Amino acid sequence: MNKWRCSVCGYIHEGKELPEKCPICGVGPEEFTVEIETPALKQAGKRWKCTVCDYVHTGDMPPDKCPVCGVGSELFVLLLDEVLELTTEAVLAAGLDTANSAVDKISYGLYIITSVKDNKFNGQCCNTLLQLTSNPLRVSVCLNKNNLTHEYLMDSGVFAVSMLTTSQSEAVSRFGYQSGRTTDKFAGVEYISGKNGCPILKNCLAYIEASVLPDKIVDVGTHTLFVADVTAGRMVANQEALTYSFYRSIK
Repeated sequence: MNKWRCSVCGYIHEGKELPEKCPICGVGPEEFTVEIETPALKQAGKRWKCTVCDYVHTGDMPPDKCPVCGVGSELFVLLLDEVLELTTEAVLAAGLDTANSAVDKISYGLYIITSVKDNKFNGQCCNTLLQLTSNPLRVSVCLNKNNLTHEYLMDSGVFAVSMLTTSQSEAVSRFGYQSGRTTDKFAGVEYISGKNGCPILKNCLAYIEASVLPDKIVDVGTHTLFVADVTAGRMVANQEALTYSFYRSIK
């Protein structure tokens, strides 16, 4: 049995086949990607990644067409599990098709991004937080346009980031795999309102508050990139930070 992840809201569907639509945000099967493959599939052969939707196929050859987005086999790239000898010839032969497997190795943290609108607040799990400069202390975050937190952030221009520890994987499921349009994600969660009104998880590793720079909001397609100045923050616990790689290893 596979686990399929909705790329819009993060909902996880378990089953051999894709769902007809996401029960949380309503998008079709083309917005789902394989989240976790069964051990039997992992041992079956090579792994091929669709460069359009990120679907991963296991087998000696790529599929004739992607079962998720329908593109042909020419848009699949081989994900290398073995060590490649890096030579001048290998560098000259590299291109966008081979870059996809390299991008998969970029390291990410997992964070809870929260924002406010009309005295209401929402939060989502995010792995696209990045420090840009130290003086001024400036960060960026990239959010899917379909997410409720994106709507709140566009309206208020402020957000808070709760950084997670390795013992807080349940927060990823709570804030990442369901929509704030249908679920109160903060029900039963201890939090404190920050100076900018955004909720901060009380037992987080650390937190920052930030104010978006209106002239540095960038449309990047399915997502919006927000550049923001950090206005406050504090370390809370001396523990290991939760990374995306660690989270996947324990799921």
